[in-house]
Formats: sequence, C-alpha cells, structure tokens
Amino acid sequence: MVQNIDSGSLHPSEQQRISEVLALYGFTSDWKGERGKGGMNNSTYMLHVDGTNYVMRQYETHNDPMKITFEHEVLEALQRSNFKLDTPSPVRRASGEGGTFLPIKDTLTGHTKIVTLFHYSEGVNPIWHTPDQLIGLGKAAGALSYVMATLDIPLDPVYPPYYRIQDAYPLCSPERLLQLCTSPPEQLAACTNELKQLREALPDLFEALRGMEHLPHQLVHGDVNASNVLVDQQDGGICAILDFEFATWDLRVMELAVPMSDLLTMDKSEDWMWQAQEGLIRGFREQVSLKPEELLAIPRLILLRSLDVVMHFISRMFEDTDEPEVAVEQIVKLKQRIDWMRLHEERLREILVY
Repeated sequence: MVQNIDSGSLHPSEQQRISEVLALYGFTSDWKGERGKGGMNNSTYMLHVDGTNYVMRQYETHNDPMKITFEHEVLEALQRSNFKLDTPSPVRRASGEGGTFLPIKDTLTGHTKIVTLFHYSEGVNPIWHTPDQLIGLGKAAGALSYVMATLDIPLDPVYPPYYRIQDAYPLCSPERLLQLCTSPPEQLAACTNELKQLREALPDLFEALRGMEHLPHQLVHGDVNASNVLVDQQDGGICAILDFEFATWDLRVMELAVPMSDLLTMDKSEDWMWQAQEGLIRGFREQVSLKPEELLAIPRLILLRSLDVVMHFISRMFEDTDEPEVAVEQIVKLKQRIDWMRLHEERLREILVY
C-alpha cells in the first residue's frame, strides 16, 4: 500500500484511510499530505502524489450517493463548458467502472463515509478589504449563472429550491421552527429573546414565498460566497469557484441573493456595505439580465437565505452534528437581517433597479 512519507499532524487512522483511497484510485507512489481547513459539511486533505497536487474530500453530512452523483455530473459538465474560471474537477478511478467517488469505512467511528479525489485548484479564499472587490464576486457569480443555464444534466436534482423550504428540513419544518420560537429549548436558551421576536416575523416571511415558483428557474450553485471562491495570489482576481454540493434547480436570481445576504452581517461600516452591495449587483448584472419581478423578489430572498441557514443548523443540532452555539449564531444573524431589512428595504430596492 502507498505510504505517507511526511505524516505531519495526520492521525494514523487518517494516514491509513488516505493510503487506502489513493490505492483504489490507482496510485502506487508514496504521498505527502496535510489536513485542510474543510467546511461544515466535509473533511478535506491536501495531498501531493507523483508531482501533482490533489484534494481528498470526505463527505460528513452530505453522505448520500445521489447528492454526490448530481454534484459530480454538474462539475463534469462545467469542465466541458466554456466557463473561464476553475471549478473542482473530480478524478476518475482507474479501475472498476471509473467512478468519481467511493465508500470508505472510518476505522475510528465504524461509519462508512463517501470519499472523492479532486484535482487541486490554485488560489486562496479572499478577504474583502475594499467594496470594489465585490464587483469581481458579482461578475464571477453572474458568469457562472450564465453558463449553468446552458448545462444539460440528465439527473433530477436532490435538493429542492430554496423557496420550498418546507420540503428541505424534515427535522426543522416551518411548523417546528415556530414552536421552537414560542417555547425555546434549553439548547437555544442563549437566543431566547431573538426567537420570540422571530415568532412574530416568520409567518410573513413564509407567506412571502408564495408565487416564487413563477420566477425564472435554472441550475444554480446556491452558495457563492468568500469561503467558496478562490482568488489569484498575484492579481487578487477571482480564479475559481468551489463547493457545488448544493447545486440544484432553483430561482436564477438566488445566485445574486445569496452573496447579498452574506454581506449584511459583515463587520464593516454601513457605507462600506452599501458600496459593496452596489458593486456586487452591478457585477452580476453585467453577466445576467434579470427581469423586474426577479429584482422585486430579492429582499425576501435575502432573508430566505438566512432562514435556510438557521433551519439547516438547527437540524444539525438535532442530529448532534453541530453544537447548539452554531445554530444560536445563525438565529441571531437572521434576527439582525430582518431588523435591517425593515429599516433599509426601500434603499435596497432603489439600488436594485438603478
């Protein structure tokens, strides 16, 4: 079996798993590796084999072959498209049917996890220093949206659209969320006040989602933000878009609403945020022509994005995947965004139609 020749901080069980995966992909040389930062939904490892860099991903919570098959179909279609930025490229196994992922038993937990190998993408996650940087993010999201609309994916998506939130989280349905707001459990005691105030606001937001199904739909990434893009270390321009785990058939305009939502609770001045929002919108609309009714829906979709994150992390809390503090943080952010929207929705609409 191929061996790690520079173990670093890797646990022996991780070294064994990586060696096993590389062998199944047909590698016979020794390797070097280190644990990556990873995300909330997976573990990542940076590997160097035969003079080439790879990223190994172990799916932790999206451990569903149907979801991963759809994600990889999208990624392979993007590789065949004329999209200019880098996107993750799954490595095909040399043996068997040449698939792009495989099940591996975790010796520590005994659970079987899905593992895949990607070609390494150069770049680093951006840090937003100036509002003008968000023009580049808008252009990248718009360019991706334009190309994603042309992809022909023969599979049905696994994830429902954002606005069908009642179908997305069985452990935290809208009805259960409202119950939690009325009688917060001990795990969420730190945000009791926010939950009780959300109890008043959420019914209107759920109601506002009616009719969204009539807006233009297409394939979307669904999570374009600073943690899922890379910039070139030399010129600072966006060079890659990563993490297509949530790609699905959804509202076209959601690809703009998601990064707009994420800007609202950044630790920046109000003026900085407004300039950044204007740049983000301008960059996106250089690539995609949005209809007036799509622009009209954006304020509600910004809040929907935050609501979706709350329901996601409450579900993970119930599954014991994440600590309650993660859900508490997102509940507080949702309350802050709803308060912000009450004060600033009119101005936001003005820059959207400018």
